[in-house]
Amino acid sequence: MRKSDEILWHQNPTRQAPVAIALIIFDIIKSLIRTWWPFILIFIFRSNFISADQGKILVGGVTIFVVLFSIWRYFRFHFFTADEKLHVQSGVFTRAKLDIPFDRIQSISFEQNILHQLFNVVRLKVDTAGSSKEEFEFAALEKSRAKELREFILRNRKEIEQVDEDKPIVQNQLVRLSISDLLKVGVSQNHLRTTGIILAFLLGLRERISDSLGVRYVDQFDYVTDRLFENIWVYGFGLFLLILVLSFFGTLVFSLLRYYDLQLVKTTDGYKVEAGLFNKREQAARDQKIQIVRWVTNPIRNFFKIAQLRFFQASSSAGTNKTSITVPGVPRESLKDILAYYLGDGAMVLEGKAYGIDKRFFKRRILYVGVLPTLALVGVAIISGQIWWYVAAVLYFIFIGIFQYFLQKKWLYQIDNRGLVTRSGVIERTSRALLLHKVQGVQIRQSPYQHRKALANVIMHTASGDVTIPYVSLDVALRIKNYVLFRVESSRLEWM
Repeated sequence: MRKSDEILWHQNPTRQAPVAIALIIFDIIKSLIRTWWPFILIFIFRSNFISADQGKILVGGVTIFVVLFSIWRYFRFHFFTADEKLHVQSGVFTRAKLDIPFDRIQSISFEQNILHQLFNVVRLKVDTAGSSKEEFEFAALEKSRAKELREFILRNRKEIEQVDEDKPIVQNQLVRLSISDLLKVGVSQNHLRTTGIILAFLLGLRERISDSLGVRYVDQFDYVTDRLFENIWVYGFGLFLLILVLSFFGTLVFSLLRYYDLQLVKTTDGYKVEAGLFNKREQAARDQKIQIVRWVTNPIRNFFKIAQLRFFQASSSAGTNKTSITVPGVPRESLKDILAYYLGDGAMVLEGKAYGIDKRFFKRRILYVGVLPTLALVGVAIISGQIWWYVAAVLYFIFIGIFQYFLQKKWLYQIDNRGLVTRSGVIERTSRALLLHKVQGVQIRQSPYQHRKALANVIMHTASGDVTIPYVSLDVALRIKNYVLFRVESSRLEWM
């Protein structure tokens, strides 16, 4: 641990940068809009709801309250470091004191929106073990001070007390995405998923309008809906294509804004990602904290020779996004280097033999997602007497049958004395890599059908989610379980 008699600035009670007041005001306004937007719609569109003078008084009163509240909140927030802890004092009406040991802090990340960039400050987010969200955040801290604070905390954690401070710092840039790279990322996204989200939003829009503004404001909405159902094949299909096109260009714009000038750097003990145009984000992932590495490809990404990469770090809320880091377009050669960094000697698993799952996986899937829905469609056809329902039932069964067949054929796993890699999916292929010594538990799970057929699912539990191998013989499942547990118990490597 670094020892010095020098009193550092953060060892005294310190406030945030003054611009934090404006950022607090902005956050409060966002929260009010998100919570009270139906009331705001009523206020805007229903002129008889409130008079103009009353409206001015209401808006003025809310504005004054928000400003005064934000200023008071700013002055009531202090932080300092002492006794290997980060101490935070906050609260407007109720005073709260938070003391966080350095070794409990998982990560410290930075964000910068336009206002942050203008004043050269950052929003500093602190994530800790045992919390399902960021423990807290600083709305605005000078960038240089934020870096000093993060370096001080990370260097003084107990878990890394023995780190040699004379060891040279490695900064090896693995990926840097240009504008053309981001366009490839945008094109290769799952636009059908985005289209489905938009359609679901539109289906619920009528009730939202009706509840907020009254029935008379949904007449035009109903008129458009009626026209769509009068000729669903023309208007409905046309609307679907329009939304699909909007989703496509929307995804392009989103990719450019969110991942602008993305850089993935290999540091001495992990990875660092910086990206964003209007809202810059800087995230770090330490090698010890990384539990699972996932990469996703599809035919378009294969054409561009890229993959979407994601690091899952140890977290008390497994599977959440708060500690995961995403790189949307990693070139194939860079992906090999990253996997080699993560797997080390275990990278040989990628070249090893791949094993499939039992064919009865297909039989059960075709029963539940193929036969039963098809029978439902046939029932609708019998009741309605319309032949196109029969056609839909036949086409659905053929499509699902082919899809489930290839789903079973393409489900593969590889394992050696260091790591495990699973691969699944038909059109969109998802691969997961896991070092065996990071496994926290292995579970054998059987459904009644699997129990009768001597089949089982093997579930590896980690601090950032589960990795599952479905539908293998019970004998193979037990051998995998015993082998993984042996590797865990015999390994001297730390899991995090």
